[in-house]
Amino acid sequence: MKRKKLPFGYDDPSCPERTLGATDRYLTRNGRPWIPVMGEFHFSRFRSEFWEEEIEKMKAGEVQILATYVFWIHHEEKEGEWNFEGQRNLREFLEICRKCEMPVFLRIGPWSHGECRNGGFPDWLIQKEGIEVRTDQPLYLSYVKRFFEKIYGQTDGFLWKQRGPVLGIQVENEYGHCGGLTGEAGVRHMKTIKQLAKEAGFRVPYYTATGWGGAIVPEGEMLPVLGGYCDAPWEQHIHEMPLNANYLFSHNKDDGSIGSDLQKEREQEFTYDTEKYPYFTAELGGGVQVTMHRRPVVDKKDTCAMVICKLGSGASLLGYYMYHGGTNPKGRYSTLQESKDTGYLNDLPVYSYDFQAPVGEYGRIHDVFYHLRPYHLMLKEFGSMMAETEFILPGGRQVRSAHIQSGWTDLLSAVGRKNIVSM
Repeated sequence: MKRKKLPFGYDDPSCPERTLGATDRYLTRNGRPWIPVMGEFHFSRFRSEFWEEEIEKMKAGEVQILATYVFWIHHEEKEGEWNFEGQRNLREFLEICRKCEMPVFLRIGPWSHGECRNGGFPDWLIQKEGIEVRTDQPLYLSYVKRFFEKIYGQTDGFLWKQRGPVLGIQVENEYGHCGGLTGEAGVRHMKTIKQLAKEAGFRVPYYTATGWGGAIVPEGEMLPVLGGYCDAPWEQHIHEMPLNANYLFSHNKDDGSIGSDLQKEREQEFTYDTEKYPYFTAELGGGVQVTMHRRPVVDKKDTCAMVICKLGSGASLLGYYMYHGGTNPKGRYSTLQESKDTGYLNDLPVYSYDFQAPVGEYGRIHDVFYHLRPYHLMLKEFGSMMAETEFILPGGRQVRSAHIQSGWTDLLSAVGRKNIVSM
């Protein structure tokens, strides 16, 4: 079946392996369908002297793209005081990624979340008189422009077109789902943020935006990425969670519970036509982060079973959040974790961001690492063939998500009553 090409990618006739593209069902590399494995690892949450060793561990797990946030507060805690030293040295990190031949997806915000204080915004920014963050207010945009220019200064020379590792940029995070504007105003803002990134110098093959929970993805501007977790430690209770639809083969791709602690009562429908875009995950839980009141223990089967269901449901980018845990750096003026004291609903560990990930916060390889690797090897060998296949369920193509949600509820209730499924 002929696929529709999307306006993303990069041509390099002198090096076909660096020629990238995208269709309505999958990415391409060297003109061939490509289902990469992407793993999140936050450079500023790990000691710089061990970066190379940890990246090599990820490569041994068959991770093909490394994703990382660039948390604003980690680099400018006090206005005008920039810090790119030690484990905050983005340029050195990208140099090591290039040495290790590890492509990189930068999630530059400006708002990130990631269980970081203020979602990554510095205190001074949100306390500035009259500022309206995550809007097109000129005052706010002037600071975003400055931040992007500083980050690009660290990134210049490492873009894909410069024979560097950076092949993609994520714009904002959970915008319109966890804060931000909605409707046309939200679409305009996302386009504005992308344009500011490009003007700063971030011209890359791929631009993405998180699409779950009604988050805004301007059509034709960004590729939507989705997610799914085995539990929700951000929920405001300590009871057993309802049965989890991420463990079903389904045409519904949304896990609107992600970030439900920060969202307002909003429409959960996709803001883009899902038939026009491939099914990518950027936040498939490699584990979960514990909170003060809710501390689920994630088993390797919890993650592996979800991988099977997502691949079987047509996912053509397997992106884990997190693949490698870390430790929050020490702040100069405050701690850097999310907490109730900063207006968040949950208290998180001051330092530990282990996430129960395949590679832990101190570099320890957990059992799930070994259990995920065969799936990654399968994608490496057969992904180009798998990408061409069509996901079909009895009953035809996708129906409206409201009906799917109803069907999920009925099916999961039946499964629970009859106890016919075990993991």
